Formats: sequence, C-alpha cells, structure tokens
Amino acid sequence: MRSNHPAFELELEDQTLWVRALGVWTLRDVDDYVRAFRELVAPLIGKPWALVLDVRQWQTSPAEIFAAALDNSAWCLAHQLAHVIALVPADHLVGWQFVKATSVDVPGPLVRQRAGSDEEARQNLLVAGFIQPAKPAAISQA
Repeated sequence: MRSNHPAFELELEDQTLWVRALGVWTLRDVDDYVRAFRELVAPLIGKPWALVLDVRQWQTSPAEIFAAALDNSAWCLAHQLAHVIALVPADHLVGWQFVKATSVDVPGPLVRQRAGSDEEARQNLLVAGFIQPAKPAAISQA
C-alpha cells in the first residue's frame, strides 16, 4: 500500500512503513501525514512492526508541527513499534529538528538505528525479519 502527498511519501512493505518526508511542512501537512500514516499502519497493529524515516529531503519546518509529530511518535510506541531506522542528511539543523520532532520516552526494547542509504536500511530490516527478501521475477515459458 502506498500514499503520496506533496510533503511525504508512505509505503507499507511487509511489517515496515517507509516514510519519505519532503520539503517544508505546514500544520495541514503534518495533520495529513498523521492521518495517512495511521491508516497505512492499521493492518500492522497487534504485532511488532518497523518504521524507516527518511528525512534527507525534508527542510526545516515551523515549530508548530512538533506537537503533532511528537504525538504520532508516542502513538507508534503505544502500538508496538519495535524497530526504527532513520535516514538523516548531513544538515545539522534538519537533524536537530528531526530529533526534536521524535523525542518521546522510548521503551527499552525499541531498536533505533541510522542508515546511510535505502539499501542499508533494507538489509537491516531483512536481518531483523521485518521485510522479506525480494522474490525473483517469474520466468515465462513461451
């Protein structure tokens, strides 16, 4: 399942939600994000799941979005989020804002990692069992 919006892209793969944040977010963007996020994650509720947060194309956004972002982070933890991988740019201001938007009390068993690429994140999720290896394309017989 997939959800596209000018400010974000969401894709559900096996037991993992991939999030790509884009540009500057407004209050409307964060509200749309939370609604689409929770709708896509709904089938995963009740069992451990993973989240990849890619903020490499996100830009600094108004502080008013933090309350909704923090609420969503707490909601994730209350609904069995077990593994988070962050893809963060070298831009220290965006990195600081990402930390500010996701800083909630974290239970001990939550695994938090950083990855330098989508492929590194994918490998970590494969090892952890949250996504399955890609299936080879079927070969058709003529």
